Amino acid sequence: MAQYEGLADIYDYLVSSVDYEEWLRYIEGILARFNCRAEVVVDLACGTGNTTLPFARRGYRVTGVDLAGEMLAKARSKADREGLAVEFLQQDMCDLKLPELVDLVTCYHDGLNYIIKKEDLLRVFTSVSTYLKPGGLFIFDLVNVRKLARTDSSTTFVDEDDLSLIWETNYFQDEDIWEIDLTCFVRQGEYYRKFRETHREKAYTREAVEEIIRLSGLKRQAVFHSYTFEPAGEHTYRQFFVVKKTAKTS
Repeated sequence: MAQYEGLADIYDYLVSSVDYEEWLRYIEGILARFNCRAEVVVDLACGTGNTTLPFARRGYRVTGVDLAGEMLAKARSKADREGLAVEFLQQDMCDLKLPELVDLVTCYHDGLNYIIKKEDLLRVFTSVSTYLKPGGLFIFDLVNVRKLARTDSSTTFVDEDDLSLIWETNYFQDEDIWEIDLTCFVRQGEYYRKFRETHREKAYTREAVEEIIRLSGLKRQAVFHSYTFEPAGEHTYRQFFVVKKTAKTS
């Protein structure tokens, strides 16, 4: 099964404790810090819209982009229920096709860690550069999956009334890839539906990311420690990068 094809039905339940409004307040703090006024926003790897809808609630003109149609269907339903005018596009962020230039691009919650090949990560940054206005920002996080890694495999269980979830993890040190095999049973009426998915995340060094930023023609402004304005350090689990499209970049 493709990534998020089955997980779409339970994804919002799994992330129900995340304060996405607080995430947006952090993004707005970054915008203020770098004197960036954003009106038009693109949210990459938007999933079920949890990172996108807070922008719309605050009056931004926002578009969500994701590769998983099942996740986007959930996002559209939520936007419709709230009466929010949000466009959701099913696209590969390695090859964006947007109708206009934008002020801000975001991508968080491990979205870029799912890009396994460095050349594809460069394609993402090049696409972003194409659609960012001069002076616009690309704000994204990268999680240090090495912090999650174990030299041996591990298995975790969640067993509740309406679902049972088993995930087995492996870390492949030669590739710096963390692999998660999910098996889930979800109650549907009197029965349970079973699905299996495999997710893979890549660990990128800060040096590798900064080289890709440079090659794309963008310019790094800062790298922050997890939802703060403190510089990211060696042991930072989640790094937030702030990247700018300079006026000289075409």
